[in-house]
Order: sequence, then C-alpha cells, then structure tokens
Amino acid sequence: MDDDDFDALYLDLMKEFLADATPTQWLAVATTMNYDGANALLDWMGKHPKLEPAVAKALYWYQQPGYFQHYAEEAKVPSINRAGWARIHALAQRVEGGKLAAATIGWDPANDLSSPTGNDAHPGYDWTSEAVQASEAKWQIPAFMLTAVPGVQPDIYAYVDDQGWEEGMPPHVRQALDEAMEEDELDNED
Repeated sequence: MDDDDFDALYLDLMKEFLADATPTQWLAVATTMNYDGANALLDWMGKHPKLEPAVAKALYWYQQPGYFQHYAEEAKVPSINRAGWARIHALAQRVEGGKLAAATIGWDPANDLSSPTGNDAHPGYDWTSEAVQASEAKWQIPAFMLTAVPGVQPDIYAYVDDQGWEEGMPPHVRQALDEAMEEDELDNED
C-alpha cells in the first residue's frame, strides 16, 4: 500500500468515526493525533459543522501558531508549511466569527490537561507560552485565542489510555489500518 492509499484510507476512516463522535472524542483526536501528514484530516475537521470552540482552539494551538508568527505573510512561509499558516488563520477567523457548534466541553490553551505536566500547581501544558513576544513577532495571536473555553475540560490523557487509542485513533481505526497494511503485504508476496 503506497502512502497515498494509506493516507486516503486513514482520512476515510477518521471522517467516518468523527461524523458520529462525541465532543470528547473530537478533542481526543485533536490533542493526541500525529499532525505530520494529517493535513487533509485537519482541513476537514477545521471546516466541519460539529467543530466546537474547545476543539477549534486545540487544533489551533497544536499546529504551533508561534512558529508562524515569524512570518509576516503566507508567501514568506516555507512552502511545506503554508497549509498550516492558512489553517491556523482560518481557525482563528472561525472562532472570532462564532461559526462553531455550541460549546459542550471546555479547554484551556494555558492549562491543557491532555498534556499533563506533573505539576500540581499547573497540571496542564501552557501552549500560550509558545506565542512569540510582540517585539519579535510579525503578527500577534488574537487575544480570543489565548482564553479558555469555559466548561469542564475532559481528562483526555486518561480517556485515550482507558480506551486504547494510539496517535489520535480509536482502536477500530488503528486495527483497520493495520489489517489493510497486512493484506497489502500478503498481496505483494504473491
């Protein structure tokens, strides 16, 4: 199975799963997936009508907007990363415009419990600490992207561990991908 076929199968399986997934499951995908090579899924999630504020902000911060603050415009971003530039700006515009599903869960970019720190005083990772300071930045992360989404923040770390997720995928998706790879290897041996 070549990379394009694998990527297409991954995208189809994840879209099928997320179509009926809970907000906690959406947040689990956003905060535990491998972002390398997931551009099509990130684009789909960012435009989906079920996208809630917590997931939108998690998607934004997990794509490391601080990196993009070093570039004044999309054309200056290395070509391999331009899609990320467009995605984070589209997410910020969508959050600002309120064009999201109603919030049912919370998430705090300054205290992301899905990335535990082991520090009782500050148990979750502070993504906002990665924002580039004003004097060095070519643009500023919007203030509304720095704030928490009110509500209970699910314990994603425990959820994915309890459910047997790997790299942002529920077990049935991982299993289907593994089976497709094994089947392809058997076909290639013949």
